[in-house]
Amino acid sequence: MHISFATANLYQEPFEDVLEMIAEAGYDAIELDLFWENKTWAMAQHLRGWSAKQVAASIERSGLRLSSIHDGGGVLNDPESVAGYINPDLAETIDALGYAPGCLVFHAPHVEGTQEAGWWGRMEARIAAELRPYQEICPVVTVENMPHFDGYSVPLLTSQALADFTQRFGLGVTLDTTHYAQMGVDVVAASRALSSQTRTIHLSDYQAGHTHVFVGEGELDLPGVFKVLDADRLHAVTVECSLARGNGAVQPLDRDEKIARMREARVRTEACIMPDLQSPA
Repeated sequence: MHISFATANLYQEPFEDVLEMIAEAGYDAIELDLFWENKTWAMAQHLRGWSAKQVAASIERSGLRLSSIHDGGGVLNDPESVAGYINPDLAETIDALGYAPGCLVFHAPHVEGTQEAGWWGRMEARIAAELRPYQEICPVVTVENMPHFDGYSVPLLTSQALADFTQRFGLGVTLDTTHYAQMGVDVVAASRALSSQTRTIHLSDYQAGHTHVFVGEGELDLPGVFKVLDADRLHAVTVECSLARGNGAVQPLDRDEKIARMREARVRTEACIMPDLQSPA
């Protein structure tokens, strides 16, 4: 099992600087977040304008392992079409790398507007079919739990619905601790329900409405999450949290302070995992 760091945590920093900082903080693996945008949403903006070949070359130069790629998309262009679900940069990135990583992470789909009750029943097999080619080249393909978004229809909101869907189509789950917390769902209970399907974790804390809080500085029982998961099934735990100080300070962190916080996030992650799980040497 890898402990990796999500590159989009530092989306405001130049991408090559991000890789250097991750390595300096003592991580040996990353989750590569692909650039994606849709209307007011955007992710991994530091890769805007980058070619897949440039991304692959930077990762190779960094010496970091690629534990997973986060597709980052998921918004359907139309309720009755799968167009838009998969980030068009994904296939190009895998081609440029020359290999598929150990895991590919996809969002649960969402589409604008309120859809009638039978909509997801018509679409679920079509969404699964979009993922099937990636299952053929990658050992672990997961769907991440997503919260409700105003103005959008989002299926698979409950842990049981996500467990049923992923089991039915041979997929895994990426468990995002913040996403369940912001919905008011007990994250330990959700983890227990998804134990047999969870392959990777997007780890962060949550505090009084604030999402992706630094590990251990919120209200979640993160050690409890690991106690109910199946250790043998986990491919990676990805640190996906803000580096902001927990003391309420608002001044920006300098480079050295960010690296120190990244190191501390890993230490706290290991403390949540142990003694139930062990990260590789």
